[in-house]
Amino acid sequence: MPNLSIRNRLPEWMDQPDIDPDLHLHALQGLARLNYFSNSVSLLWKPLRKLAQANPPPHTFSVLDVATGSGDIPLALCKKALQAKINIKFSVTDKSAFALNLVKEKAQQNNLPIECFETDALEGPPFPSHDVIICSLFLHHLDNNEAITLMKRMAKAARVAILINDLERSWLNWNMVWVASHLLSRSPVVHMDGPRSVAGAFNQREVFELAKQAGLLGAKIETRWPCRFLLSWNK
Repeated sequence: MPNLSIRNRLPEWMDQPDIDPDLHLHALQGLARLNYFSNSVSLLWKPLRKLAQANPPPHTFSVLDVATGSGDIPLALCKKALQAKINIKFSVTDKSAFALNLVKEKAQQNNLPIECFETDALEGPPFPSHDVIICSLFLHHLDNNEAITLMKRMAKAARVAILINDLERSWLNWNMVWVASHLLSRSPVVHMDGPRSVAGAFNQREVFELAKQAGLLGAKIETRWPCRFLLSWNK
């Protein structure tokens, strides 16, 4: 069992460049299922809806999801916006062409207007300007300096706000993710990477310190059930 008083950053299977495409696809499907049951979409939809309603037409409110992975969260958010008849334009970025192709396929199948950009979240060109920049379940993959870089890049591209949704390191969360990973997915990648993600995640105190170093004065960090925190910062 890992020592969770500090971060335990171990290599994650899905981050390996030579991962088998079938294993990658199976893992992305498993993560999408975990995101569905862990309330990730509702966690972000409430603040996004509030921000969008504060910026009514003719302005087209825009949201960029950074390091989107399977894209299930922005796709679901786009559906919610259409159902609520709130005009929000969604875009996503990821450095994986494989992941972005899956996002494009799912967007076309569901007739969802989502724009995709292939770029590295840390070293690529600056993010295109959007009203809100969001990031889900990516921060725990980064070291402190990389996390600060990501926050700075998100803040620079955001016209209104940034939202970061990620795992929070704790014994309870580690055990919950271990159980959920095995109950909700048959992917061996998810079984390995889920608990490792929690062990390598930040706690709220650490995230708050990183946000200060990134210049996000006034950032708010709140616990979100299950196993998550939400960082929000208004420009």
